[in-house]
Amino acid sequence: MKKSLIALAVLAASGAALAQSSVTIYGRLDASVGSAKVGNITGGVGPVSNTQMFNSGLTSSRLGFRGVEDLGGGLKAIFAVESDLVVDAPSTTSLGNRAAFVGLAGGFGTVKLGRHDTSFDDIRDLMLSQNIWDSANLVPTEVTLANTGNGSIPAFQGVGQLADYGDRANNQIRYESPSFGGFSAGVSYGFGEATKPEKTDITAFNLRYKAGSLDVGYGYQENKAISAALVDTTREYNTLAAAYNFGSFRLSGGWNQVKNQAPRKSDTYTIGAMVPVGAIELSLGYSTAKAKNPNGSTFEKGDAFSAGVLYNLSKRTRLYGVLTTGDIENSSGVKVRERQIYAVGVAHAF
Repeated sequence: MKKSLIALAVLAASGAALAQSSVTIYGRLDASVGSAKVGNITGGVGPVSNTQMFNSGLTSSRLGFRGVEDLGGGLKAIFAVESDLVVDAPSTTSLGNRAAFVGLAGGFGTVKLGRHDTSFDDIRDLMLSQNIWDSANLVPTEVTLANTGNGSIPAFQGVGQLADYGDRANNQIRYESPSFGGFSAGVSYGFGEATKPEKTDITAFNLRYKAGSLDVGYGYQENKAISAALVDTTREYNTLAAAYNFGSFRLSGGWNQVKNQAPRKSDTYTIGAMVPVGAIELSLGYSTAKAKNPNGSTFEKGDAFSAGVLYNLSKRTRLYGVLTTGDIENSSGVKVRERQIYAVGVAHAF
């Protein structure tokens, strides 16, 4: 009898400990087949189209681990390790290249230390939130901004040829405030850890308001880049974004600006709509951008359009078809770059 009571006490204690701590394994896998025609236009001749299999057409393929431990008194320890996956041609992936952080959360808010999204990225994501896809690899609505390559697709220089912000930072400390009547704020700082006088820090912050169907915010980010020779190539980003759920459809959009120290700057305006119809979701997006030289003259301009249809086979598995097309003109109105991609595929979340 005594042994049975001891065993029950041990089980109860271990059960309580398990209830206070949890680890979740999650991920997404996305593969599609389609065609890409991306690159420069020279002498009226553009890039050739290439038929291929794509990774991350609808959503970025990934594998992650996240956990939380209840420390009592409303305080929790949190962590996450998230890595990219390449479905079409698996290769070496750095563990935690998407996120690797540890932190604390409580009534004061949340503090994270490690590699993770910048505070600015939350608002840029909000601007594109009502598009079917969340992957920047193939078919973002905001294609008039720079894009990294995917497979044999070359990297695409956006309007103004100014590099985009980069959604994550290494060596980063980030604070997220709790909500006060719908208002919240966040700030992040990524230590560049470069040897002086070189500087490579990344600083960002956001202000946001969420109430009912409305979600609106402002974000700022500075990618400090000063070389050992004191050459300053720092870039700054500003974004205003909003989203609203009308019930039968949802809208999101906003303004984004990037500028360097020349100062050359590029302004982009984006709008996207999502229309659910039973198990089907329809999406349309449009963006337009213009880049100006230091004297105020137009350097480049461009427009882009995207469309997609998604069919939910279940809560985890989706079939989809997506299309994006856009081009960029120089100051004389001559097309200098184009980007046309379409794909059909399947995405699964676990």
